[in-house]
Amino acid sequence: MKALIKNIEQWAEDHNLIEGSTPQKQFIKLMEEFGELCSGISKNKIDVVKDSIGDCFVAMVILVKQFKVVDFLYTGYIEHYPQFNGKIEESLIDTSASIHSFFYAQQANEPNNVMKFFSFIVLGLVEAADYFELDFYECVQSAWEEIKERKGKMIDGVFVKEGDL
Repeated sequence: MKALIKNIEQWAEDHNLIEGSTPQKQFIKLMEEFGELCSGISKNKIDVVKDSIGDCFVAMVILVKQFKVVDFLYTGYIEHYPQFNGKIEESLIDTSASIHSFFYAQQANEPNNVMKFFSFIVLGLVEAADYFELDFYECVQSAWEEIKERKGKMIDGVFVKEGDL
């Protein structure tokens, strides 16, 4: 997972998403991806769920890099998370609240809370993956495979992929 995170960070640097964009714009991207996750879950579309879990994590990695948080690569809790047995709807609501708290913690310059809420969001993504019997790492790997060769350009601080230009 650490290598994937490093690859995502480098991709974001190479595509000017760290210095050429803002956390506000990246936060909107995270909300877009989380909306797609919720839609996939509500329609029981496992392929959309898998794609969206990975895309949410990619957006979060980029946000943390923009926040200039160092040494957040500890991901051991992902591998050791017990099987999810709760209600997916409640997990999504908790994850949504954590997404907002994540951003507000950064705005308030509270790096410990930024990482606490980052962990809560990842936990929500892991729960969604587990609920649909998906491997979280494979979701992130799939997202990486999709973006690693992606081309596009920055328009007003937003990376627009080539196919959408």
